Amino acid sequence: MRVNDSHRLISDDGTAVPFVSTPNKSGKLVGGKPKFVIIHYTAGGSARSAVNTLKNPARKASAHFVLGHDGEITQMAKLDEKCWHAGRSQWKGTVGLNSHSVGIEIVNWGWLTGGAGNWKSHVGVRVDDSRVIEATHKNGGRHLGWEIYDPAQFGTCVDMVGAIAEKYNIPRSNVLGHDDISPRRKQDPGPAWPTEKFLDLVYGRDEDGGDDDVLYHVESGSGLNMRKGPGTNFDVVKLLANGASVTQVETQGAWWLVSEVVGGSPDSTGWVHSHWLRSA
Repeated sequence: MRVNDSHRLISDDGTAVPFVSTPNKSGKLVGGKPKFVIIHYTAGGSARSAVNTLKNPARKASAHFVLGHDGEITQMAKLDEKCWHAGRSQWKGTVGLNSHSVGIEIVNWGWLTGGAGNWKSHVGVRVDDSRVIEATHKNGGRHLGWEIYDPAQFGTCVDMVGAIAEKYNIPRSNVLGHDDISPRRKQDPGPAWPTEKFLDLVYGRDEDGGDDDVLYHVESGSGLNMRKGPGTNFDVVKLLANGASVTQVETQGAWWLVSEVVGGSPDSTGWVHSHWLRSA
């Protein structure tokens, strides 16, 4: 992907991503370009409903992009325009991030209640256990369920932010969550968004340390399926136990080719979804 001189996101095939203009914007960003990228979740279930909400003048909310479950992108404002996604916000001396940032809304319910077998969104929509992790938000609060992000969303967002960061020279430290810039008000993108993995893929790791030097542990009470390829459509090689150690070999978006470490040496190799891995 890339961003052209008209501040539109261009797909790998050379065409601009679909554009649905929102009326909920107010002039240009300070300096005519973004200095930050802010990640949000929609707290909803579909891209269509999110787009409809963000183009409704009565809702007084907008963002530059909506990213659906299957990775489909809708751009709703040019990247030099001021949208209304951040609200009351500040970050290291910058107040009012709407005037300085691009907002990306990822379709995701966010926090859930009800417990195993009965997880529900804030509007009562059931969410399958396979799509839920349990965690306490980094900013505090109750221990809740959180809907996980789809591999297609994660991988597409890596490409999007990479293109935006390259065009506008946005540093890693300026890619933030809504919960970073408005911590008393907002919880998105929440603990289900693997921030450090995301930024590692957008910007790359420190050149002084290769991926093979990093040890990760499986963090999943039910274990983690290791597959023959990068996706749930591939056969399972084995089930990695909770706490199993692995090293990364290569990546395709949120899917990682890893080797299990047994007795200090690499053992079986296969693909896993990196959401369930934590650095040792």
